[in-house]
Amino acid sequence: MRRLIISKSTADFTSHAGLGLVGLAIRERTNLAAEAAAVSALRSDAMPHGDMLASYVALLCLGKSDFEAIDAFRTDPFFLEALGLERAPSAAILRQRLDANAPGFKDAVIAAAIEFLRRSQAPITPLGNGLVPLDADVTPMNNAKTKKEGVSRTYKGEDGFAPMAAYLGQEGYCLELELREGSQHSQKGTPELLARVLERARGLTTAPLLVRLDSGNDAIENIATLMAHEEQHPQAAPVHYIIKWNPRRESREGWLAFATEHGDWSTPRPGKRVA
Repeated sequence: MRRLIISKSTADFTSHAGLGLVGLAIRERTNLAAEAAAVSALRSDAMPHGDMLASYVALLCLGKSDFEAIDAFRTDPFFLEALGLERAPSAAILRQRLDANAPGFKDAVIAAAIEFLRRSQAPITPLGNGLVPLDADVTPMNNAKTKKEGVSRTYKGEDGFAPMAAYLGQEGYCLELELREGSQHSQKGTPELLARVLERARGLTTAPLLVRLDSGNDAIENIATLMAHEEQHPQAAPVHYIIKWNPRRESREGWLAFATEHGDWSTPRPGKRVA
């Protein structure tokens, strides 16, 4: 793959010149081609899995998620050269290949994303207390008036998906974005997601972690997952957590009585008391 030289020029530029860096990142900072090739066997004359994924990653970087968008680049010499491709797939082949190998391709892409951060020596900035934040939360999407599979009513009162994302460091590197149906409860599948992203975070930083979750994930199962991870990595830096309390059906009067008996009260401003 020929390396591209970036320099000032008075010549006309393609609107997607940034793909030169995308192609370089895929080829030199990840193992995407090898990871994808191991997903399933192909005929000797078939386009490699890695080229398929590189083509689709390039489309996503251009803000194009439809498979049909690839047709506009099949004869674009810069698109092919930037990604190191001999040819680009048709929309039909791209769709078929991704549909047939979705689970394996997903694992390959996630592994490539983590490897990219590692090889690029991406800075992972901790908080002032030295803990590296690992945030996870559901982000409802509005996909109203569509017939996409999985679109349903979210807790925001709109029809859409409710993916859950996990971000590392103050930079917010995305370690996972799990697609979920809109009606799925935010806690469903979260312990498994936490277990996955904790392992990925461990591979990127040796600093202690601070997992931060919203009240929708106030569940003992999540705490058990964090504790189990620490038990499995006794030599690693500890995992701390902050989970916003969800009172659910608990008695507020009972907590008030407990605070009155055991708490130290302060008045940070008129009309507000804190125990």
